[in-house]
Order: sequence, then structure tokens, then C-alpha cells
Amino acid sequence: MYELKVFLPQILSLKLPCIVVDDGSNEEEVAELTALVSEHSDITLIKHVHNRGKGAAVMTAAVYARTLGMTHIIQIDADGQHNSEDVLGFIDASRLAPNTIICGRPVFDSSAPKARVYGRKVTDFWVAIETLSLKIKDSLCGFRVYPLNQMEFLCDHYYLGPRMDFDTEILVKAAWCNTQLKFIDTEVQYIEEGRSHFHYIRDNLVLIRLHVRLMFGMMIRLLILIVGKFR
Repeated sequence: MYELKVFLPQILSLKLPCIVVDDGSNEEEVAELTALVSEHSDITLIKHVHNRGKGAAVMTAAVYARTLGMTHIIQIDADGQHNSEDVLGFIDASRLAPNTIICGRPVFDSSAPKARVYGRKVTDFWVAIETLSLKIKDSLCGFRVYPLNQMEFLCDHYYLGPRMDFDTEILVKAAWCNTQLKFIDTEVQYIEEGRSHFHYIRDNLVLIRLHVRLMFGMMIRLLILIVGKFR
């Protein structure tokens, strides 16, 4: 909750409507979050009764944004790692390419755990194989602008993992269907008082299953492409 108390005023200073998705917090945290959000009229709080995962939270926010008539959403994690000042740069990039998913490419400082930095390189390696390209510069950064039309297409035509696998999977499958991606450098820092919601054992197992699933999917795609070429 510390991160949100610090981070939320920074986001609100941008004068943008804000959707906060509480993903199954305990009663004490829900009460504290509700009190915090009630102080700001520009925030909509949506609650998941049970923890459904990061991907499910992003998709819940996207559905709600669509009901408000919005065309794009900005996904930014609430753990205080992202630089809120970069939001306007992401918006400018999206205005120039409204059908493109604008993705953050993290620039880490000395506070970044080495396991996280090197772990991303492993993920980047597998993503390059799964897409047969280097177009995805980083598949784990939780700072993005999604055009809702493109996001809905991906949700309608592909399975997307509801947990920490979501960020990677949606970009891989966007690459599969030739959705345009643009990457922007953004500073990432790990604040001392912050709390990461990434669970090393559980979420790494989720990512391992994800890459197994994507490799099988890529093999099927290759087979279809080869058969189609010979036909």
C-alpha cells in the first residue's frame, strides 16, 4: 500500500481518468485502499473478490474502459517502479500510431536485482524463438499503451494467460498476427519500501508453462505456413 500512496498522486497529477483494480486483497488492505481512492473523484476502483492474476486485472480494466467509450488504456504497475513522468511520452507515441501497442523497454538503475535483469534476458531469448524475430525488445515491462480494438482482437482470437504470463503472451501473439509494436525506453527503479507482487517460485512456474505453450503454438504455426507454401 505504501507504493500506491506515493504513486497514485503522481498519476493523478497528469489529469487522466484512473482505473484501479484490486485483485483480491485482504479486508484490511481493501478498507485502506477504499479510503485512499475515495479522496479522489477521478479514480474508479474495481474489486476482484478473489485473486485472479495480473492479466485478469488488466482485462477487467480494459472492459470497463470500453464501457466508458475509451479507445486506449495505459497499463502501469502500481508498485512504484515505473516513472509516471513518462506517461505523456507514451501518449504522444500512441497519437502518432493509434493502432500500435506502445511498450516500455526498461532502463534499470543500480537498485535492480541482478536475478531480474538476467532473467529478462532468458525470457527475451525464448520470445525471439517463439516469434522468429527480434521485434519484441522486452516482453515483461508492465508499462504500455493498448489500443482497445487491437487488444479485443487478441483476446477474441487467442488464449491469454490471466496471471504474470499475460504481459509476455499478449505481445507474442500480437507479433503472430502482425500487430504493430513500438518500444520506448523508460526508467525503472526498485524502491526500498516497495513490494513486488512477483512470486519467484509460483510466477516462474507460470512463465515456464507459458513458454512451453508458446513453443508448441509456434511449431503448429510453422507447420501451417509450410503446408500453405507447398499448396
